[in-house]
Amino acid sequence: MRKVWVFLLIFALGWSLIACSSNSTPTSSKSTKAELTLVWSKNEASDEQLTNILAEFNKQNPDITVKRVEVVSSGWADYFNKIQTMIAGGKSPDVIRVAIEGIQMFAKQDLLLPLDTYMKADPAALDNYNDLHPKLQSPFVIDKKTYGFVWDWNNVVMHFNTDMLKQAGLSLPNKDWTKDDFLQYAQKLTTEKDGKKQYGFAIPNYYFGASAWLFNNNASVLNDDMTTSKLDDPNAIEMMQFFQDLIYKYKVAPVPGPKDDQIQMLMNGQVGMISAGKWPFGTYDKNKFTNIDVQFLPTFKTNKVIFGSGAFPVLKSTKYPEAAYKLSAFLSGVYSQKTTLSNTSIPTRISVMNEVLPKTPPQNWKVYAESADVAKAVEAPMQYGEIQGVFDRHVSEILSNQSDAATAMKKAKQEIDAILKK
Repeated sequence: MRKVWVFLLIFALGWSLIACSSNSTPTSSKSTKAELTLVWSKNEASDEQLTNILAEFNKQNPDITVKRVEVVSSGWADYFNKIQTMIAGGKSPDVIRVAIEGIQMFAKQDLLLPLDTYMKADPAALDNYNDLHPKLQSPFVIDKKTYGFVWDWNNVVMHFNTDMLKQAGLSLPNKDWTKDDFLQYAQKLTTEKDGKKQYGFAIPNYYFGASAWLFNNNASVLNDDMTTSKLDDPNAIEMMQFFQDLIYKYKVAPVPGPKDDQIQMLMNGQVGMISAGKWPFGTYDKNKFTNIDVQFLPTFKTNKVIFGSGAFPVLKSTKYPEAAYKLSAFLSGVYSQKTTLSNTSIPTRISVMNEVLPKTPPQNWKVYAESADVAKAVEAPMQYGEIQGVFDRHVSEILSNQSDAATAMKKAKQEIDAILKK
């Protein structure tokens, strides 16, 4: 009988310890300090801005500390390579700044943490997910899995030096202006005085900028599922030939140089129009340049607006997935967007767009808000870096008159198709 009582006593004590242990687990988990590393360039958020953002974040999450890691790069392709090198070297960060140009690559390589489970467990961290513009958020949902929450976006619209418009007797064109209208504007803005030539337009000789014009001619670099190139399509060739003709036939655009700064050229009066997104306004502001207005790109066969967006996905290797999710969500929130997105990017939250964009210098600021509803994402498969390089190289051949558009675009298609088959 004594043995039975001893057994029961041990059994009861055991259950008591188990119960105490299970009750203390959440408390222990909550008290655990999470130390996160965030890769985010100082060009996009200054030390002061980041300090303010993290101070607000820590009010809600006092047990999470965040350290910024700066990755200096020459462009998105170089940046993505450096992140991959950090991961391979065992120095993987927890949360990274990634643009649409890299999200497919990181997701397809299984380097990112799907966030849907955390979204269901802690929806409050998202600061109203439905406030994020759905079209701008869509690139970060891949195979029905959410890999980030869109923070910023940019597009391509036309920028005008309004002083030059006045001198040419022109006003801002209507939103439905056409290819013929654009050519007339470029011709009237092109003048020569005392051997000094002023051009009507500077051609965007890079993937994102040129793709915007392809979209407006019912063309694109890739097909819808991004499995093959469409640069041999007659519409794509026609658009690239038009670019070449602007230089050599109509003589309204300069040959793009590798060191050209088109924003500076517009401010200096060297060109009357450039096509760009919101990013030039940082330079305009620094130089106190206010003679600027914007409009949609001219309609060719259609009118679409390209967009690129960015988010803060969580790497799968993180030791603190819940904390990293909270940081990722907070960085896309209202406070973060209001603190950082002023001149160079457009907010992705509808509420913040409605508050921030009316304060934008151009009178026609509504172009930025309206374009979100008709925007089409830049084509960015996981091989984006290689494809961009091929496209830019062949566009350069066309604009330097080393090749006609048809030959160059057909060669580009062959090279891009080979890359996509790897």
